[in-house]
Amino acid sequence: MNDYIEKVLSGKLITPKKIIQACERHINDLERSKSDSFPYVFDEEQATKAIKFMQLLPATNGDKIDMLGFQKFIIGSLYGWRTKENDYRRFNRALISMARKNGKTYLVSGLGANALILEKEPAEGRQVLFTANSHKQAKLGYDMLSNSLRNVVKSSKFLRPQLKIMNSKIQHLPSNSFAMALASETSTLDGFGATVAIRDEAHENKDRKVENVLKSGMAQQKNGLLATISTAGLSLNVPLYEDYLLTNLILEGKEQADRYFIAIWELDDPTEIHDQEKWIKANPIFESEEIKKVMIPTIQDDVDLALKQNNLNSVLVKSFNLWKQASEDSYMSAEDWQATEVEPQDITGKPVYIGVDLSKTDDLTSVSWIVPLDNGKIYCDSHSFVATKHGLTDKEKRDGLPYRELEKAGECSITQLESGIVDYDQVFEFIQDLIQENDLECMGICYDPYNANSLISKSEKANYPMLEVRQGTITLNVPTRTFREQVYEGNIIHRKNTILTHAVNNAILKTDNNGIQINKSKNSNKIDPIAALINAYVFAMDYFTKTEGSKADNEFYTSEEFSF
Repeated sequence: MNDYIEKVLSGKLITPKKIIQACERHINDLERSKSDSFPYVFDEEQATKAIKFMQLLPATNGDKIDMLGFQKFIIGSLYGWRTKENDYRRFNRALISMARKNGKTYLVSGLGANALILEKEPAEGRQVLFTANSHKQAKLGYDMLSNSLRNVVKSSKFLRPQLKIMNSKIQHLPSNSFAMALASETSTLDGFGATVAIRDEAHENKDRKVENVLKSGMAQQKNGLLATISTAGLSLNVPLYEDYLLTNLILEGKEQADRYFIAIWELDDPTEIHDQEKWIKANPIFESEEIKKVMIPTIQDDVDLALKQNNLNSVLVKSFNLWKQASEDSYMSAEDWQATEVEPQDITGKPVYIGVDLSKTDDLTSVSWIVPLDNGKIYCDSHSFVATKHGLTDKEKRDGLPYRELEKAGECSITQLESGIVDYDQVFEFIQDLIQENDLECMGICYDPYNANSLISKSEKANYPMLEVRQGTITLNVPTRTFREQVYEGNIIHRKNTILTHAVNNAILKTDNNGIQINKSKNSNKIDPIAALINAYVFAMDYFTKTEGSKADNEFYTSEEFSF
């Protein structure tokens, strides 16, 4: 383990930024552990013991496995870092991520073996759960563990009477402990209290229900570990991507989470697919030259084919562990949008352009607004209105959004009408309150004329300027392109807004002879907030140009230079 850290930090081994940060975190924490205020200490002996025990487990064919440096780093960190008081494990959460075919199943089985046999807390009744979206996926780690242990008991008189290995359950008889593989269904997991729960390929989980059930069952565990071992995915609107963004902040020192272990191998830049020497950043198993020689040609074939087919995202995810939107026609890079997230801004007294996307009365309606700031940047935000006509629980599941939680956070309003449709009176009241409570100068309510009669009538009575936005590329091409460019330049900023970000990540372009626009025909994508924002941007786009031009004209007409 120490050898791996030394190679990483000295540059002898090519690794991504996040692994360098993880190793620096380890070194920094060793220094912190000297202080009484830091409650954790690294126990070299326990780290070495866990590594050696895992190396005793043979491959499924009975061959000896020599652990690589990155594997020792993971196991050594998880078992070496302890609490100073009571000697419990320090890390109760872990996110371990790398490209496919990098020995994740071996890591999963090793974690299970250590937890089942080597751990001593609790002394009895330890539960090791292998979970995944499907029972077949969950069984991969379990089956490798059971096959390895079958080989162990053939040669070990000591362990033979201790283990009862069945197809669906492995029992450690002296401690009355067991390991099982379970599909990620809340009904299946209810009643378990895992000591160690391992989530495999969690990028497929659309919500946190299973995670919350596991955490709830582990609430009384003093020595518990919830370990997520997964590749990146092709959907950015999943909880694991939120976790990934959080771990970035932890590794950068912007967030504190001393009980969260993080080890993420990925390319630092997509252009590194053209440099085979950099591929080890996402494929740490390339420490083995033998494995590297086998895998490199296969990955190169995948890259070449993806480039020819203009379908690179899938190979960037699978072979290089980069989070990407599923479609090559995605509107905007998630990284660009994330980079412009800021704290909520003071918009009191500012001009505002309000965009509205009314959609269907039984679906999602969104109000988004754009506020030009004094520093020349444009600040945007959004609020959505949620219909419940076909059941809120089913809608949350279909959309992948926890609307009830988001309503508490102020991001949306769930209709209270018995019919379950969106209450357009509530939509107008929100717009009115937004303007009045912030003393905003309403430059216009920018609307798609579809189904907008009620909103037009109410807004005109309130003397709000109504600005119609005809839908189509003739109107939307330039605003759609310019908005994306200004986000990239950092001139458009936004606060954290889950529903708006969900929409941005889902937005896909459609193209015709007149240009591009966001494709609204795929109703299941829930892109209403960004559609409303583009409606507002049609008119907000030229605000600074017009304002500065008008200001210059006024200064000229009032100056001595102007005369008849």
